Amino acid sequence: MSGPERPLRLAPAPGAVDLTGPDRATLLAGVDAAVGVLTTHLARWSALPPRWRGVPAGPDTDPATVRRAGAEARELPDPPALAAQAEALREAVTLVRRQHVETAEDLGPLWDTWAGPSADAVQKRVSALARSAHGLVSELGDTADVFEVAAARTAAAVRDLAAGAAAVRPADPVGGLLPAQVDALLARVRTDPSAQAPLRAWAADLEERTRAFLAAAARSRAVGREAGARVRERLAAGGGDPLSPNRAPSP
Repeated sequence: MSGPERPLRLAPAPGAVDLTGPDRATLLAGVDAAVGVLTTHLARWSALPPRWRGVPAGPDTDPATVRRAGAEARELPDPPALAAQAEALREAVTLVRRQHVETAEDLGPLWDTWAGPSADAVQKRVSALARSAHGLVSELGDTADVFEVAAARTAAAVRDLAAGAAAVRPADPVGGLLPAQVDALLARVRTDPSAQAPLRAWAADLEERTRAFLAAAARSRAVGREAGARVRERLAAGGGDPLSPNRAPSP
C-alpha cells in the first residue's frame, strides 16, 4: 500500500506590486478639476477664428470628449482592491496546504497498520482529495498572479492619468486668461487687432493641455480595460471566484 500524495507546494511569494500614486478620491478630484477647466475653455475655443487655432476642430477639441474621458476614469479598476484580492488568494493557498499536511500527518501512521478493502477505499479517497488540493493550490496561485499583474498595471495607469490631469494645471489660468477675459477678447476679435496675440497664445495653451489630458486618459482607459478583461478571463477559466464557498472542488 502506498502512502498519501506528496505534500503541496508552498504558496508562491507575492510579486512586487508598486501601488504608489493617488488614492481613488484624490485621482477623481484631480480629473474632475481638469475636466472642468478644459470644458469651460473649449466651449469658447470654437468661437476662435480657425486660422488662429493650432489644430483643426474635431472630437479631440469637443467638450463632450473631455467629459466622456472624465466619466471613463471612474471605470478604472482600483489597484489596492486588486492587490488585496491577490493577497487573499495566497492566504487561501496557505490554508489549503496546511489542512492537507495536517490530514496527511494524521493518516500517515494508518498506512502501516491498516489493510484490507476499507483501508484501500479510504486511501483512494485521500489520494483523490490530495489531487484536488494540488489542483486548487495551482489555480489559486495562478489567479493571484493575474490579480497582482492587474494591480501593478492599473496602478501605473492611475499615475499616468493623474499626471495627465495635473498637466491641465487647474489653478493656472489658461494662456494667462480667465474665461471672462477670453469672452471680452472674443467680443472684440473682429474690430481690435490687438486681440489676436493673446487669443492665439490662449488657444495654443488650451490645445496642449487638452492633448496631454486626453492622451493620458486614453492610455489609462486601455490599460484598465485590458487588466479587467484578464481578470475576468482568469475567473471564467477557473469556474468563477476561486474563493467562493459555493465553488465545486477541482477533480
